[in-house]
Order: sequence, then structure tokens, then C-alpha cells
Amino acid sequence: MSAPPDKSGSAAPSREAWYLGALFAAALLYHLYGLTYHWTVGFLSGNEFRQAQTAIISYYIDQQDNFSLLYETPLLGKPWVSNLMEVPFYEWAVVLLSRATGWPHFIAARTISAASFYAMLPAVYLLLGRLAVPKPRRLLVLALVLAAPVYIYYARAFLMDAMALTCSVWFLLGFVRTMDQRSYAWLAVTIVAGTGAALIKSAIFAAWLIPGAGYGAWLLWRDLRAGTGWRVPLRTVLWGAATVVVSLGVLRAWIQYTDPIKDAHPSAWIFSSKVLVQGNWGLFDLKAIFSAEVWRFWMKCWEQAIMSRWLIAAGLALGLVLPTVRWRVLGAGALFFLAQFLFPYAYAYQDYYYYACAIYALAAIGFTLLGLLDTRLPRWLVGLLILVPFAGAVDAYRRDYHREQSAVFSGDLPYTKALRELTPDKSVLVVAGFDWAAMTPYYAQRKALMVRNGLEFDATYLRRAFKDLADENVSALVLSGPLRTNTNFLHLAASRFDLDARAPTFTSATVDVYVARPYAKAVRAGLQDRERYTELTVPAPPEDTGAKGAEVVTPEIAQGALAGITPAPYQMRFFLGGAGRQGRATDSVIVAQPDSDLWLVPPANATEIRWGFGIFPGAYEKAEARSDGVEFCIWVEQPDGQERRIYRRLLDPWEYPADRGDHHVVIPYVPRAGEKLRFSSGPGGSSAYDWSYWTGIEVK
Repeated sequence: MSAPPDKSGSAAPSREAWYLGALFAAALLYHLYGLTYHWTVGFLSGNEFRQAQTAIISYYIDQQDNFSLLYETPLLGKPWVSNLMEVPFYEWAVVLLSRATGWPHFIAARTISAASFYAMLPAVYLLLGRLAVPKPRRLLVLALVLAAPVYIYYARAFLMDAMALTCSVWFLLGFVRTMDQRSYAWLAVTIVAGTGAALIKSAIFAAWLIPGAGYGAWLLWRDLRAGTGWRVPLRTVLWGAATVVVSLGVLRAWIQYTDPIKDAHPSAWIFSSKVLVQGNWGLFDLKAIFSAEVWRFWMKCWEQAIMSRWLIAAGLALGLVLPTVRWRVLGAGALFFLAQFLFPYAYAYQDYYYYACAIYALAAIGFTLLGLLDTRLPRWLVGLLILVPFAGAVDAYRRDYHREQSAVFSGDLPYTKALRELTPDKSVLVVAGFDWAAMTPYYAQRKALMVRNGLEFDATYLRRAFKDLADENVSALVLSGPLRTNTNFLHLAASRFDLDARAPTFTSATVDVYVARPYAKAVRAGLQDRERYTELTVPAPPEDTGAKGAEVVTPEIAQGALAGITPAPYQMRFFLGGAGRQGRATDSVIVAQPDSDLWLVPPANATEIRWGFGIFPGAYEKAEARSDGVEFCIWVEQPDGQERRIYRRLLDPWEYPADRGDHHVVIPYVPRAGEKLRFSSGPGGSSAYDWSYWTGIEVK
């Protein structure tokens, strides 16, 4: 079986070759200008939410020196490894290049994306040769690719798309060469490139499997039509299968490995393969494909990523009437639309997805221009017509992407800077009102529970997500948009994470930040540097209630209602104003339902604290009348008025049967001079049915 003759060596007229070469050189220089424009500005312009997700993955890979497949995407709460989207080849490369050069991650990421883009161009050049496009004329198509806004703007993005597309294009070239030449060397290239593409970003790889599948089907049809028996078609099928069996096999294995992890998470399940394909992406969803709204969004993205929709339509329509290029234009144009039909919602609402398929539309327009070169139109007119789509691409870039790229901005907002600089390292944020956009935790360099839009009303989800953070140091709650006035959500979060819900610690134009009580005073003090935090407002702190309402513990109370607490406390503040005991079948306990506090002075030689507590069964036996949890805490109050929490346990016995009954803990503790201990019971959400108790306290 022989391949169709390759006319790539046929020479175009000398004047034409010079013109196309000059056009390619100009496009390359233009691309380099756009690619490097504001190269060192830290703002992740262009779908910042997606770039920030890739960036925060890279940050924690570097911080933890974790180059395993179980990498953290700390956006949706614990477990932090729940959102495994792609095998992080791109992120690994970013971290390794950053370590080798000392560059910040975003510079390393831009370098890798740009290098990937330029590494793709030789494969496009060779594929054009397989279509019998003469060498000088191939430069025209490459020039269109270089001038396209999407291949300037997103070829420098902190995204894996450039790497995935390069692997996909080399896969297609390798597939064609393998099937034409039955070459094991090209088969190896195809397997490596295809496996990389599938694992880096399968949605891009899918758009390049389509032409490969079409070419393979054509070869098989040709073999069957030749009537040479079954051996030749079988060899074609086996060679074709060999090119994709590894890449599709490892992709399936990755999906089977990651889907159960995502499905088990209360929020990350939306990123499982089934939900992505059928919901977020809309795999071949006919309703979406024939939706006028989806088409409007598609065309808006064309005008951002490629050029005017009218120029695209004119280029395709003109190509279909030029006999020398009709089939090439039809094929490339069909691939452009098939990619969008494959995942209609993804392409409608995210312009960066066009990085995968814009090259098809540009190739179709390029073929149209090459067809004009074969007409009898005056050469000067053809030369001017060739410049029209370039002018359209330049105008599209100028109107949109270049403006966004012109922002001289680090990306770091005043409130994220304050969180990064003033809250404890390795502390965790709870963020609501931003959906799962990763900018806040990325710029603050903190892990986060980002409450996805809509879940702020799901009490079951919130209880689970908040409980999962019980062993984390939650330093702040960040609220944006309508969540700033959602008092139910605010008070639930405040009660879980020891925040003062009466007023935010600081605010910006669109965000309220509530810092946890142990850190709030220090944060307010740090914010007094008005030159550094000029755009933040620091409301007057709510009146410090301290131990207001507390009673002195008399010897009678200590020996009676508070018997079992040693050393004897000196101050108390119990629900309804007094301490009391309640008998049980075998003993009696101290009734200490929220809000209750008790103070004592620890012995100077103490080494540990023993505490027993629980919730009465009547608080969780009825679904319609039950507690939503009680929080038990121990605080150390220091002589300077600062305090720190040394123990916290949230019991929610309705949701978690293991939280029922008595609980006994031993906490290592060595007191410092002048310290006092405060034991407290607080509501986990509302205080309804929070019938809690203490069995005893011993500090020794």
C-alpha cells in the first residue's frame, strides 16, 4: 500500500514564496510581541479562575515536594486530594523549571506554555505537507495560527492546554505517518504523544482523535474496496488500534482511579467524568447543539479567540466555491464545528477551550487563501485579500485580549495580601460567594473550603464540610456577594470556627473577612499599617465582653454543683445563669449547655488536662427536634489579654453516631506564668436542643 504522492517539494513562484515568507516572519514577530507583552506582570489574565487552580496545584506540589499522583487541589475542603482532574505533567514541569531557574511559578508556567506552542508548529507544518501543500504555502497557514488571538493570549497562560495541544497535534502526525508507512518509530511517537495528550487534558485530545479516526476509517474503506482479501484490512485495523490502545487505556485507568475519590467528596463529585461529560461539557447534547443561545456564545468566543464571525463565515463560504481547495476547506471547517459539537457547553462558556480547535478554522481560511493564489485574479488583489484575515485577527486581539493583558496588576488583592501576611501560615480559609474560583486561596497562599454556589443553603453538606475541618486551624471566613448578608450561613460558620459574627474584622469593596478570635486582635493591629493596606476598611471591634455576666464561684458551689472539677474554679458563666447537676442512672453530671464557660487557675506543675463531656440522648432522638451539634473548647487566657485555643471538639450525634455518649480526653499542657484556663460549651449551629454536659475536669 503506497501513500498518495507528496507534492510538498513543488515550488511556488519565487515572488509568491518571498511574499509568504515575509508574511510568516511578520506574524512570528507579532506573536512574539503579544506573547511577551507584560511577561513579568503577575496577573493571570484570561479565565483567571482556571489559571489560579493550576497555579495553586503547582504551589502545593512545590511546598510539599509531592510529585505523586495524589496531589492536592486544596479548594473544596478536606480531603485535599479529592479533585484530581489531570495527571499533573504540566504542573511538575512548572515546579522543576522554577526550581532550576529561580523564576516564580507564573514565569516558569508561561515559558513552558510558550515553548509548547512553538513545539507544535513543526507538526502542523508536516501535516500540511501530508495534504500536499507546497512548502512555501504552508507558511501562510502557520502565519494565520501565529496571528490568532487565542494562540497569543493562551499560549502564555498558566494552563496545561498548550502542552496538551502540542501532544495532540504530534499524535495526529504520528498516526498519519504510522498508518502510511507502518513505521515502528512513528508508532512510538504516536503512543508517547497520545498518552501525554490523554492524561494532560483529554478534552483537547478528543478533538484531535476525530481527524485520526476519520483518516483511519478512510484507509480501511480503501482497503475493503480494493477487494484484496481480509489480511490487508486486518493489518490496517491492528496498526490503527496499536496507535491508541495505550493512550485510551491509561486514560480509562486514570478515570477509574480518580472518579471514586471525587465521588466520595461532598463537593468535588461534580468533577467526576460522568458529570463533566454529560453535564458541564454536554457531550454531543443535541439540545445544546441546536440552541440559539449556545450558538450566540460560540460566535462571541470566535470573535474573541479568532476573528470576526463574518470573516470566518466569508472565508469558509469562499473556500467552498474554489474547486482546488473545496474539500480541504470542508474538512477543516467540519473539524472546527465537530469539536464544538463534541462539548458544546464547554466551548460556549469558556473561550480558552478554543485553543484546542481554532487551528481547524484557521487552516480552513488558510486553504481558502491558497485557493485564491490558484485563481486568475490580479496578484496585487490576491495579496490584499490575503491580508484581510490577518487584519481581522489583529483587530480582534486589540479589542479584547490585548486590553486585558495590558493590566499592570499582580493579581493579589488587598484582602488576600492581608490574609497571607497576617494570618498564621498553614491555616485554612472558609470562603463563600466565589463558587470554586481559586483566586482567593491562591493569592492568599492558604488552603480553603470554598463553598460552591448553592451549597451555602445545604445544611447537611455544611455540617459535614465543617466537621471535616475539625483538626485544621481555620483562621478566617471570607464572604462575597449575597453571602455577606446571609446571616444564617454566617452564624453557622462563626459558631463552628470561633468567629465573632457581630462585625467583620476587615472589609474591602466586595468582601467581608471575619478572622478567628485567637488572631483577630493581631490582625487588627497589623492593619494599622495604612500605607500597606490602604484599600481595606477596619470597623471598630465589637465591645469586648470578656467575662461579662460571669459569676464568682463560691466554696459552696465548688463543693456542690461543680464537684468533680479540680482545681476549684474561680469564675463561671452557665446557661440560664447558674451551675447545676443532673442525675443519671449511675452518676450525676454538670449541665453545661451553650453558652457555658468556666475559669480556673492551673497548678504551676501541671502536665495534662482531663475532661469529660457529652450530649444528653434527648437532644438527638427525634428528627424534628434535635441538636445540630455542640462545640467543646479549652482556651488559654494569657496575662496580656491574648488567648489561644488548645482544644476543640464538635459533637454532632444526630449526624455521627460515634459522637453519642460520654467522651473523655487527655490534653498535654504545661502552664506558663499567669495563665488561666477557660472551658466552654458553644452551639454548633443554632443553640436549640443543645443539651450538653460535663462529667468532670481535672488539671494536674
